[in-house]
Amino acid sequence: MKYTFAYWGNYTIAIKTLLEKLGIDLIPPEKTSSKAIEEGSKIAPELYCFPLKVNIGNYLVAIKNGAEKVLMVENVGGSCRQRYYGIVQNKALKDAGYNIDVIVLKTSPKEIYSKIKEISGASLLQIWGAGRFAFKKLRLIEKLEKIANYLRPREKERGETSKFLRWALDKIDKVKDEKEFTKIKKEILGKISKIKIDRSKKLPRVGLIGEIYTVCDESINFGIEEKLAREGIEVHREMNLTYHLKKGIFPWKDWQIQKKIMPYLESTVGGHGRDAIYEMLHFAKEGFNGVIQLLPFGCMPETTVRPILEKIHQKTGVPFLSLSLDEQVAEVGLQTRIEAFAEVVNNHFIKYNK
Repeated sequence: MKYTFAYWGNYTIAIKTLLEKLGIDLIPPEKTSSKAIEEGSKIAPELYCFPLKVNIGNYLVAIKNGAEKVLMVENVGGSCRQRYYGIVQNKALKDAGYNIDVIVLKTSPKEIYSKIKEISGASLLQIWGAGRFAFKKLRLIEKLEKIANYLRPREKERGETSKFLRWALDKIDKVKDEKEFTKIKKEILGKISKIKIDRSKKLPRVGLIGEIYTVCDESINFGIEEKLAREGIEVHREMNLTYHLKKGIFPWKDWQIQKKIMPYLESTVGGHGRDAIYEMLHFAKEGFNGVIQLLPFGCMPETTVRPILEKIHQKTGVPFLSLSLDEQVAEVGLQTRIEAFAEVVNNHFIKYNK
């Protein structure tokens, strides 16, 4: 039986490693394209959120390549519709004539273990080893993304950082064992430190917040981090997969977040709504020159907290831009808004850094 899963930016590498190490017969998802989004949107419920349409588009490509089952993790509560993705995707695919099952993995470690064991036949030790190797790749990917966001607006040769990052990610993807990975990691970190930059540059900083899927996948946010770097802006993004995993493992992190945002929101809203408030407060306190919220069009948690983010913007004076993404958004229109916002950010930087 051949399995697939939804493409999710650079994290696809770590997810692919995990499943392959477990011996699962895998059809890896191809990078999300405009064609995949178009095809997914045709059979997805029109008023459903953007990530579901993209996911279905990914599955359709994998089905054509031989995939027979889909694996997905359901990991949210509250008003976020992601908890219904498995059911809705299953029905949409079957209604369109595709005889494929969507297997939903709940976030309970016990349930994930039992499902993975059932699918792969792997022992607890094998699952632990596969998870450890995938997590090592994940941590390196996130580290490189963070370094790249620092280097891009300072690089002396435009585009060198992004070109290097693509090379490094390909290396990480292809490495098959932990011993070889250790060597590759050392090589990558050694080479990225040699990219020539102007260290004397003082640059405006913008925080990127919002729904995790749209924030972390450059194939659907039009590479917003690179676009901001070309405007001479240093991007910071706290929302990543490790952050999300830590919240699941250490429940008191949610308590810390709720305590911090209590003056603005006293209840949960599902998804990453509370995280967006928490992160904007953090970026404002740290003297950032702007904050951008990315969200799928119609995303209930992010739409619910947007007025609160506007209130923080009014209270602190930190420039704020909210960008909704769906299959209708054109890159040219997004670029225009980013350029206009970059001017506001630069003015804020000049005003407070005289």
